[in-house]
Amino acid sequence: MTQTNNTQDLINSWKNSPFPSTKLTTYFQAYTELFAHLRFKKCVFVETGVLGGGSLFMWRDWLGPEARIIGIDLNPQALKWKDYGFEIYIGDQGDPNFWRDTYKQIGVFDAMLDDGGHQSFQQVVTLVEAIKHAGPQSIVAIEDTHTSFMKDFAAHGTHTFLNYAKTCTDILTARGHSMYPNRMAQPINNEILELFKHVYSIQFYTSIVGFKVNTDLNTTPKSQWNHNNAPMPQDYRSKGNSSAEIIWPDPYGVNKINIQGTKDN
Repeated sequence: MTQTNNTQDLINSWKNSPFPSTKLTTYFQAYTELFAHLRFKKCVFVETGVLGGGSLFMWRDWLGPEARIIGIDLNPQALKWKDYGFEIYIGDQGDPNFWRDTYKQIGVFDAMLDDGGHQSFQQVVTLVEAIKHAGPQSIVAIEDTHTSFMKDFAAHGTHTFLNYAKTCTDILTARGHSMYPNRMAQPINNEILELFKHVYSIQFYTSIVGFKVNTDLNTTPKSQWNHNNAPMPQDYRSKGNSSAEIIWPDPYGVNKINIQGTKDN
């Protein structure tokens, strides 16, 4: 089944849900890229934020009858969705202890989608606890990340979820610090490298960030040379221009700067 068909099927499942659900139009393509590999397979799908219940039915219809759909919500009225065959857990997503206790009951999951309270601290706690308890090959996706820019969600100051997620991408590269011990920044935060050691990819979409986890992959890079006896070619990387003027990609301000490079000596 093609990606286009998967996306259209998902849209149809959303439209045909017997209960209400609000989604951004750009989400369906992102969902397809992140979750389509789970369709018609035995899987565990966890969604934070049940609200009107519509998305629970969407996921069950789209993923297929073998999917175990689990809803998380703070509102105890969400327990009514148990009558429709869903597993429901009531608790505060901003509380790490809630997640630790709940994951003991859920067990290994294949996908976690956070559509809960949308406050940055809630999104970070949900992400971190999900990564700690993720299965061998799992997806953790945080949606509605535009709240990082919203005035009524601004108590986080500069410590937004999106800034957290963007900084997480540095971890993917910082893993290679041992290859360049005298050139990389110091000191190394080994605690955070350990926490994210099984995250091998971070994908950004419109208002969604997906973290891909694979516990079987060795994510620590090593430098290799495919011809051990071949001489290294002359390096011309510093012989061109030594700077460039660019517009920094800030959507809320125009800032043209000059980025300096390293001159060839």
